[in-house]
Amino acid sequence: MPAEASVFVTGPLEADIILLRENPSKIAALEEFLHGTQRQIANLKDQDRVILELHVKDFMIRHRRMLGLSDEDVQMLEALKLEELKRAEMQGYR
Repeated sequence: MPAEASVFVTGPLEADIILLRENPSKIAALEEFLHGTQRQIANLKDQDRVILELHVKDFMIRHRRMLGLSDEDVQMLEALKLEELKRAEMQGYR
């Protein structure tokens, strides 16, 4: 499945640009915004992509009410998180 959204990093001192496909899901747009926010957190800058993906999905699931996510959104996030956990295991994470 192609990505609905992605972050285009313009440089260390410039703003990130979030590219969205037509009619992206709410969780796709929020997830990319949060990835951009992760770049501002010093202790996350050197983490592997799979760890950052898991971190964002955990955050979104924990803060579902604050983010206004539906039960369907949370189910999708949980399924995506399981896929990321499988990738992490294949990369040697436990």
